[in-house]
Amino acid sequence: MQQEHWDVSYTEDTSGTRLSFHCWPSSRLEATRCVAPIGALYTPLKKLPPSCAPPTALQYDPIRCSTATCHAVLNPYCQVDFRTKLWVCPFCLTRNHFPPHYAENISENNLPA
Repeated sequence: MQQEHWDVSYTEDTSGTRLSFHCWPSSRLEATRCVAPIGALYTPLKKLPPSCAPPTALQYDPIRCSTATCHAVLNPYCQVDFRTKLWVCPFCLTRNHFPPHYAENISENNLPA
């Protein structure tokens, strides 16, 4: 690993986070012997470099729950029934149909992004 990656100021400049530790305790005994509290400071509105930036938005609109009061988005925590092409909202437990462009291509091996 390059030396600059071990530098605390380098990590703070690239990700906007500063940790109060450099080594996580490996046992319960070591954790009780920690003198400094374990914590993190972060800069929420920091402009990140391209190497640290999150991926770009998807090229299509999100799939939302059909309940008028919920409107949750299809996410990895939803239960998906590939046989009937339905997904269950984890918040309101409503069974929702996939749109046609999803239903024709979705399978256990071909999941949405």
